[in-house]
This record gives sequence, C-alpha cells and structure tokens, in this order.
Amino acid sequence: MLSFMKQILDKFLDLVISLFPLSPFTPVIQELSSLPYLGYINWFLPIGDFIKIGTLWIGAIASYYAWSVIARWVKLLG
Repeated sequence: MLSFMKQILDKFLDLVISLFPLSPFTPVIQELSSLPYLGYINWFLPIGDFIKIGTLWIGAIASYYAWSVIARWVKLLG
C-alpha cells in the first residue's frame, strides 16, 4: 500500500515538474563548467557555499512574506 502511494506521488510530482519551463541558465552553467581554472577559483571563493547560503536566505525571506500575507488574510477574515 505504501509503495503504491509513493508511485502515485512520484507520478504526480513528475507531472507538476513537467509543467514548469526549462531553465534559461543551462547553457551558461555548461559553459562555465568547461573553464579549466574554475576549480582553483572555487577553492579560494566557495561559490557553492555562497549559493547554498543565499538560497536558504531567500527561502527564509520568502516564507516570512508568505506568512505575513496569510496572517493579514486571517486577520481580515476574523
């Protein structure tokens, strides 16, 4: 039963993801990955860590604003 539900959820999520457009940054990222000195630059400036931290920060700000809007709607209805 659990595996059946997982399969349904996987199919549904595949359908939802297929509705989104492709990333316009894919060619740029592939071009950057071919640079021979990128690994050395990344050793001095951990770009991957910067991206992870920035993603978490943007997620936190977005969730704060989403919660703020929901709280206003609840206050408006109440």
